[in-house]
Amino acid sequence: MFSPLINKTLIIFLSQLLLLVSAQDDGKCSPSFNCGYLGLIKFPFTTTKQPHCGLLAIHGCEEHDPYAPKTVKLSNSTSRSYTVLQVEPRTIGILDEKQDHYLKTRNCTIFTGVNFTLPHTSPLASFHIKYNITIFRCNHSLKIVTFPKYFYRYSNCPEYDIYYGLPNTETPLGFKWPSSLAPCSTTQLAVDKISTRNPFQFLSGIMIIEVRLSDECERCLLDGKNRCLLDSKGKFYCARGNKNLAWILGLGIGLPGIIIIGLLIIWHCKPRYVSDFYSNPYPESASIYSGVPVFTFKDLEIATKCFDSSRELGEGGFGIVYYGKLQDGREVAVKRLYENNYRRVEQFMNEIKILMNLRHTNLVSLYGSTSRHSRELLLVYEYISNGTVASHLHHYGSTNTGFLPWPIRMKVAIETATALAYLHASDIIHRDVKTNNILLDNTFCVKVADFGLSRLFPNDVTHVSTAPQGTPGYVDPEYHRCYQLTNKSDVYSFGVVLIELISSMPPIDLTRHKDEINLADLAIRKIQKSALAELVNPSLGYDSNSDVKRQITSVAELAFQCLQRDRELRPSMDEVLEVLRRIGSQKDDLEEVKVYGEGPLSPSLPDHDQVCL
Repeated sequence: MFSPLINKTLIIFLSQLLLLVSAQDDGKCSPSFNCGYLGLIKFPFTTTKQPHCGLLAIHGCEEHDPYAPKTVKLSNSTSRSYTVLQVEPRTIGILDEKQDHYLKTRNCTIFTGVNFTLPHTSPLASFHIKYNITIFRCNHSLKIVTFPKYFYRYSNCPEYDIYYGLPNTETPLGFKWPSSLAPCSTTQLAVDKISTRNPFQFLSGIMIIEVRLSDECERCLLDGKNRCLLDSKGKFYCARGNKNLAWILGLGIGLPGIIIIGLLIIWHCKPRYVSDFYSNPYPESASIYSGVPVFTFKDLEIATKCFDSSRELGEGGFGIVYYGKLQDGREVAVKRLYENNYRRVEQFMNEIKILMNLRHTNLVSLYGSTSRHSRELLLVYEYISNGTVASHLHHYGSTNTGFLPWPIRMKVAIETATALAYLHASDIIHRDVKTNNILLDNTFCVKVADFGLSRLFPNDVTHVSTAPQGTPGYVDPEYHRCYQLTNKSDVYSFGVVLIELISSMPPIDLTRHKDEINLADLAIRKIQKSALAELVNPSLGYDSNSDVKRQITSVAELAFQCLQRDRELRPSMDEVLEVLRRIGSQKDDLEEVKVYGEGPLSPSLPDHDQVCL
């Protein structure tokens, strides 16, 4: 491929690069590391770039995108990684997708404790599941006649019975396990909260792992310049970090090599041209129409098993969405549009082409559609497997309805605002922003759906279930006055989403007081009365974590601004995104966060006079 001279130079370059890496690895450890949406992390956590600087190395901290997924391996003997949800000084929250799958499918394999191992205890630290419950797995032949208080049995597993008490943090003083359980095997599993006797409803796929440092290591860390290490014999020693000249020497030798090899490659290589984006990569596609991949109705009918009702993913104002699997193995979401919901097919195809050109990491990808000659109009999207934000917040549907910690909710808010700001910059109004249209993938990254779909229909199109102009609880109040939706209408709907993230309450709830059925009205009243604590979901740590309290208060103030009835008083989505990013930066020196709209200051909230709008 290259000439011998370039090959030789490349070898020299690689050797210098290895020197640079090794020099950096031997360098001084920083007291903290920036890790994207996780904020600043400190020992015992570190990054994979400097694994020697901590006990657990988090992968993905070096990504340019601060909201790129972050993962961690709990053992060097396995390749299995876990998604990191939050990091605190001595704890790390992770998602165990296998455990989560077992809970969703009510699979008793979860009680065997397979495929999960905490890091081994060392002279530096030990590792524990902070909120856990002890599960006893016993043969059906074992019979316990007398049950102590707070002790239960679950007998719906085919091969064994399950016995358990209260979570280990709530076990009463002096409680003893029955001696008759001695023949049983035990495992410890993460627990959310016990409000039922069914373990599949109180166990959690989200684990908070606590790192308990040894006394020697804790004393070593009292001086911020020290770090805990093990010597070649595995014994503890306290090391003071010193600057290493290897990095300087490596840079001095390696930089010229980098310049030389770069110039040679530029001189030697020939340009290569990227193939046309719209070349047909889809085996099911019958043709390409105006640059849009076209799927045959027959292929999509097979993929969805003739649009079987068991494959329905949801229903909205534009049509029913079905899960499908194409012949090449790809999973897709197929939207079957209502028959009376489209006119002027030629214009429809042109609009789809516009949507095809919208490419953003936080938007669901539109793969294509059926042709203009098809007997039905179907849209084909990428399939997002982890359900909607609504299903996680309001505990319904077949998807995981486990608790979303505040860092993930903050991440959802920022990524959704990023997607909406991108749409507005592309002159697209979403017109139906709601938590049911905000999807989550397996790493809890946001994928906004139904973006711009309202472009494809006249403004007077409606449907009995959900009008394309919006969903009750999210609709801009000014729409009822002038019957016109603008980008500020999206801002209002997003304000409702922010309140949902804070409260976990649905946007409409007929069981609430008549003046509080609408969540936006409820939120405005609570904020005006300085009663934000009554609105916040108590499990988010609002009363126990000062950083969480500061962020939630700031987000509530921003939501209040978004929910102004006069659209001129609302900020733009760009301004909303800027504020959210500042709130999410988690900087202790944050003094004020401003929105540059023309609206009045939001009411002051208790215990938070540092952030203003």
